[in-house]
Amino acid sequence: MSNKKISVIVPAYNEEKTVGKVLDVLTSSNIPDEVICVNDGSTDNTSNEIRKYKENIVIIDIGENKGKGNALAEGIKKATGDILIFLDADLTNLTEKHLQLLLEPLLNDKYKAVLGYLVGGTGFTLASNITGQRAYYKADLIPHIEEMAETRFGVEVFLNGLFSKNETKKVPLPGLVGLYKYEKESPQDAFSSYIKAGIEIAKVIGNKRVLPKSDFKILRELENITDFRELQRKIQEISDTELKDILEKYILRYIKRL
Repeated sequence: MSNKKISVIVPAYNEEKTVGKVLDVLTSSNIPDEVICVNDGSTDNTSNEIRKYKENIVIIDIGENKGKGNALAEGIKKATGDILIFLDADLTNLTEKHLQLLLEPLLNDKYKAVLGYLVGGTGFTLASNITGQRAYYKADLIPHIEEMAETRFGVEVFLNGLFSKNETKKVPLPGLVGLYKYEKESPQDAFSSYIKAGIEIAKVIGNKRVLPKSDFKILRELENITDFRELQRKIQEISDTELKDILEKYILRYIKRL
């Protein structure tokens, strides 16, 4: 597609059911020049699934789970490509067309960031601002690697803050499906995972600007909530509109499905 070298980075944490499907597509496609899979301290069979592709991919094993931000940062350090594509490891029907859609806005030299979002069966978009399917020029991310590594689950929000809206292109990825936490974990574990991820996202927002002390107090309280109605009530009390919006869309929308 281009004379630029393309590296695809796939962070994986306990994705034994789907990581192979993603790597099947990537290793059979002519688009990536390099595929890097980062095993972020998985405790299931993810490591063995990844190693089935060891002849065709670069594998990075992180001994303990340090979060998606760190996994992506490690992948970027290892990558040799000019363009980086980030893909989640829980995608079930990735195609080469999805890769093309992520790349085209960068290859046209019009944008610095591409966010590819999933489209639901009814046509509504799914979490377009915190999607894991992205593309960037490596040179634009290199200065931010160390800070990125500390963001854990808030890495998407961190990345969103690096480029203006005029430099960012959102593209729909028709037909692409990713597993939700409640499809991979028990209801109790999924509830906890969503809250932890939401709090990490909130911390990244807090690092960008000063949040009211009352909002930080609520965030601390969220860590111990186990009841959905109580969680909903607490989030409604948050005064920062961006933070409230993300927590509602990321936590409440998906916990309702548990």
